[in-house]
Amino acid sequence: MNNDVPDEPLTAANDKGPLRHFRAGRRAVLQSLATGVGVVAFASRASAAHEHHAAASAATSAAPATPDSGLHFLDQHAFDTLALLSEQIVPGSRAVQVPEFLDRLLAVESIETQKRFTQTLGSFEREAREAYGKPWKALTSDEASMLLTKISARPDGDDTRGPFDNIKRAVAETFYATEVGMKELGWNGGVAFPPPAVCG
Repeated sequence: MNNDVPDEPLTAANDKGPLRHFRAGRRAVLQSLATGVGVVAFASRASAAHEHHAAASAATSAAPATPDSGLHFLDQHAFDTLALLSEQIVPGSRAVQVPEFLDRLLAVESIETQKRFTQTLGSFEREAREAYGKPWKALTSDEASMLLTKISARPDGDDTRGPFDNIKRAVAETFYATEVGMKELGWNGGVAFPPPAVCG
């Protein structure tokens, strides 16, 4: 029997959508479970998520609206970082609400996917702070362009290149699924249907 487990998504549904690049593969989950750590970590994460959700629901009902109240998963700082990255990677992303869409998707994703996504945003923060001593959202357009160019030229195995590719894919796939994005690819708004069958 072959013990090699291909690193595939856990379900067929997991290989769809712009966040699929952030999901854990079957091999990673099985390796984690095999050590016994995965079970404990999963249970504690699920419990923490439930407690966090309950506390957030209680706080939301008792607290007045805040600037973050329109967000579903990301906090305002993370959302602002994603919004700038989206626009820098695919101009026009803000106008079609790519970051808002990804925020809504993240709200219904697994804790592991959410964690991977926030770690990815954190890697861009780290790059900005190391290079310029300030967060990504405070970079000038030229500084952000220089950093993105530098990151995109790194080898595939680099710690920051993977996150860059994943964010780029998520943003591009979301943008080009919108009407604006499809028109940019050449769609003219027309839909062709086959002629109706003739009954004889």
